[in-house]
Amino acid sequence: MGDAPNPPAVTDPNITAANQQNLNTQAGQQSQQGSMVNQATPYGSLTYTQTGVGANGTPIYTASTNLSPAQQALLNTLQGTQKTAGSQAGKLLAGANYGATNPSTAIGNATSGLTQQAIGQEVSYLQPYFDQQTEQLDNQLRNQGFAPGQPGYDNAMQNLQKSQGATVTGFEANIEPQMFQQATTEYTMPAQLAESLGQFGSPTGPTFQNTPALQIQPANLIGATANAQQAQQQTYQDQMAQYNNMMSGIFGIPTAILGGWAKGGGLQSLLAAAPLAGA
Repeated sequence: MGDAPNPPAVTDPNITAANQQNLNTQAGQQSQQGSMVNQATPYGSLTYTQTGVGANGTPIYTASTNLSPAQQALLNTLQGTQKTAGSQAGKLLAGANYGATNPSTAIGNATSGLTQQAIGQEVSYLQPYFDQQTEQLDNQLRNQGFAPGQPGYDNAMQNLQKSQGATVTGFEANIEPQMFQQATTEYTMPAQLAESLGQFGSPTGPTFQNTPALQIQPANLIGATANAQQAQQQTYQDQMAQYNNMMSGIFGIPTAILGGWAKGGGLQSLLAAAPLAGA
């Protein structure tokens, strides 16, 4: 009659997962290798070299950038200039000696600090004019018969000095805000210039070119295994259905035969014939 079909063996999911992981790893490594395209330009080159292997066996690569001779010479010059700028920044701050005097004292006002110096330089050009006025008045008074020490002479000279003083005072009042701004700029200039030089002299971080990314899709072993398992299961079900149909047909024959036996005496006829069979 034949044996019933055996059910399909179930694939161990751990084995399938491990095999799928191996395929994933291989695809990842192939993608990495395919993405690391060496580049060469008029300015330099970018190359990849395997320099080791990771703990899980994955290759480790190093990307190396090399400038062309002309670009390397420019970089050397720039770095030398930046080194000089960085050194000079420190010297500027040291020369400014910011810690020795507070800013308000150093900048000052009309009577102190850098502001007084600036105003003094601006006022100094008036002095020759004042000296000329004094000399002219002195000659005029002497020609009129006045001499130093006489009330007429002294009063005239005092009036001239007051006028000259008022001129200086008015000039200082108008010029002081500008001189204060100039003094402030002069005070802060070393710090600002040192900051600019320091930034120019700071190191530059490396830049890398983007490379095209190659994506290799691994084989879908899990899906293929599931499909194969499903196909085997369907085949098994078809075979079982065929086997059941066959067995149903075989065991359906005695029913017809028993129907005939019933008409011929049935079981009593069969028992009556039993001794003969035993003989």
